[in-house]
Amino acid sequence: MKRYYKHAAESDIGEGIAYIEITGEWVSRQVEIYGERYRWADENNSEWLADQPLGELGFDFEDEITSEEFEKIWKEVKEKCQ
Repeated sequence: MKRYYKHAAESDIGEGIAYIEITGEWVSRQVEIYGERYRWADENNSEWLADQPLGELGFDFEDEITSEEFEKIWKEVKEKCQ
């Protein structure tokens, strides 16, 4: 089963928003947006992919989003990064 989350993110390039797809208990795809800078990751491009199970990520019920919202952001960021 897949679940989707939107959560505040912080990295070496600042503060932003992370969009995360969870398959089972693990992150399978991830997009991070820091203003005009973007990062994306999946199982084949895993440099920025979170390596913690869902239970350790600290998401709340209100962080959950629809698959449609995630897919829209995923597509937009992937196009900008090509």
